[in-house]
Amino acid sequence: MVRLPKLTAYKLDGQYLFSITRRGYINDTRALIMKNTALKQIMVATALLLGASYTSMALAHTAGGPIGATAGATDLAAVQCYDDGNGSADHLVIQIEDFSAPVAGLLMSMQASKGIQMINITDTVSGDGNTSPAGILRGGDGEYRISVNKSNVGTRSFSVTYHCETIGNTHTGTDINALQLQ
Repeated sequence: MVRLPKLTAYKLDGQYLFSITRRGYINDTRALIMKNTALKQIMVATALLLGASYTSMALAHTAGGPIGATAGATDLAAVQCYDDGNGSADHLVIQIEDFSAPVAGLLMSMQASKGIQMINITDTVSGDGNTSPAGILRGGDGEYRISVNKSNVGTRSFSVTYHCETIGNTHTGTDINALQLQ
């Protein structure tokens, strides 16, 4: 599997650190200290949007960040699939990777839904450098909802990959709008 560029956020000693990785190698690291919750939310939303635009050159889209310590913390986004000249979308492909150290009983999951359909995937081994198996939701062009959650209390750092493909598995138009970041 080819590693795609990704924007990742980590929490270390109460500070958030963001890094852009390219094919598994760090090529730019920026440390941002965020003590203001509103500033943190703005920076995470910006990171999601920048991550999506940065990786569009690699024909996939990756975003991520920290997710809060409460057991019910959930991030939510809308992904728009459309014909960008490569053909109409047939499906959305998703994956998740938890970069945090393993904690027994604490796993990251990602869901995608459209209409009355929904799929769920889980990164079953945190911090091992591998993503979850890919999940595919066939819903054609239009808006899909993706969400990220965790199975227990504890802050996690994660990355998600999402992209729309045609029936022939060719990448096509993919946009994202972050709706909720916790």
